[in-house]
Amino acid sequence: MICNIPTLKNSYSGKLIFTLLVTLFFSIFSLELHAQTREELEKKRKEILEEISELQQTQSTITKDKKASLSQLKLIENKLRKRYAFIDNLNDDMRLIDNTIFSNNREIYRLQKQLDTLRIQYAKTIEYAYKNRSNYDMMNFIFTASNFNDAIRRISYLKSYRRYRDEQSENIVKTSKVLKSKIETLTLNKNEKGKVLVEQNKQKAILEVEKKEKNQFVSKLKAREKEIEKEMIAKRKVERSLQSAIAAIVKREIEAARKKAEEEARKLATKTEVEKIAIANSKPITTRKSNVLENTPEVTKVSVGFENNRGNLPWPVDKASVVAGFGKQKIEGTSLVEDNIGLTIQTNPGTNVKAVFEGVVTSIYDVAGSQTITIKHGKYFTTYYNLSVVNVSKGNIVQMGQVIGKAGVNDDGEGEIMFVVNIESTFVNPEIWLKNK
Repeated sequence: MICNIPTLKNSYSGKLIFTLLVTLFFSIFSLELHAQTREELEKKRKEILEEISELQQTQSTITKDKKASLSQLKLIENKLRKRYAFIDNLNDDMRLIDNTIFSNNREIYRLQKQLDTLRIQYAKTIEYAYKNRSNYDMMNFIFTASNFNDAIRRISYLKSYRRYRDEQSENIVKTSKVLKSKIETLTLNKNEKGKVLVEQNKQKAILEVEKKEKNQFVSKLKAREKEIEKEMIAKRKVERSLQSAIAAIVKREIEAARKKAEEEARKLATKTEVEKIAIANSKPITTRKSNVLENTPEVTKVSVGFENNRGNLPWPVDKASVVAGFGKQKIEGTSLVEDNIGLTIQTNPGTNVKAVFEGVVTSIYDVAGSQTITIKHGKYFTTYYNLSVVNVSKGNIVQMGQVIGKAGVNDDGEGEIMFVVNIESTFVNPEIWLKNK
C-alpha cells in the first residue's frame, strides 16, 4: 500500500525556485554595481597617471643646470600629491574587492548548505520511490479509492508527486550552476586583488623615491634662500601693482554703478505715484541683499550664476598646475613665506586662456610688461594676468569657456598665468571656485 506517501511540498518547491531567481538577480546586480564602481576607480586612476605624466614631462623640460626655483618645488609637491591620490585610489579598489570576496564567500556557504538540503530531500524521495516502485502498489493505491472522484484525486496526486521530484532535480542543477559561478567569480576576485596588491607595492616604492627627490630639492632651495628672497620681493612688487590695478577697476565699476543708481533715483522722483507703483510692480521680487553692482535683473542673474557654480567653474587653461597658491604659505625648508593674491598656474606657453564664466570685459591693461584682462560677473570679478596675446576688447560680452587670450611665459621661459578672483574689492581664494583637478 502507498498510504504513507509524504505530503507534497509544492509550496516549498515554489519558494525555493523564487529564492534561487532572487539570488541570481541580486548576484548579477551586485556584480554590475561592483564593476561600475571599479570602472570609475580605474578611470580616475588613468586620469591621475596622465596628470603625473604631464607633471613629469614639465619637470623634465627644466634642465639640470637651472637654478632650483619655487615653481619647480611646487611641481614636485603636486606630483607627490597625485601619487598619494593614486595610492588612495588603489586602497579604495582593494576595499571594494575585499567586500566582494566577503560577500561571495558568504553566498557560497549559503548555497552549499542549500544544495546539501536539496540533495538530502531528493535522496529521500528517490529512496521512497524505490521502495514503492511496483505498478501493483500504484494501481492498488488508485483502486482502493472510496469513489471515482477520490480515485481522480489520487491520480492527480501521483502526477504532482512526479513533478515535485523533477523540480527537486532541476533545483539541484540550478543551485549547482549558481554555486559554480560564484566560486569562479571568487577566484577572479582573488586574482584581481593580487594584481592591485602588486600595483600598490610598486606605487609605494615610487613614492619613496619621489619623497627623497623632494628632500634633495628642498636642500638645494635652502642653499639659495637669500637669492630666492630677492626674487620674491620682485614678485611681490609686481603683485602689488596688479592688486592696485584690480582695486582701481573695482572702485571705478562701483562708482559707475552708484552714479547710475542715483540717476535712476532722480528720474524716479519726477514720476507720478501711479508710474512709481507700476515701475515697482515691474521689478522682480527677490530676498537677495541689495548690492550696487547688481543694478539690473540681468546683472543679478550673472552674479547668482557665478555663485551657484562655486566649486564647479572650469579652469582658465586646460593643462594647469598650480605653482603658487592663494594667501600666505611657508616654503618648506626655508624661513620664507609667500603671500599671493591669486593662483599662479603653470601651463604650456601660448596655450589658450579662457573665461571661467560669462561676463563683461571691464578692462585690458599692462602690469609690469604683461597684458592683463579683468572680467566683471555681476559683483564678482576675475582677472587673468601674464597673457602674451589678447583676443577680446573692453566692453565685450564673453561666455564661459570663451578664449580671451594666450598664456605668456615666466622668467624661466615656462608657460604661466596668474588667476585672481574678487567679490567686489575683496580678494578670495580662486581654488574654491574651480573644479577639483
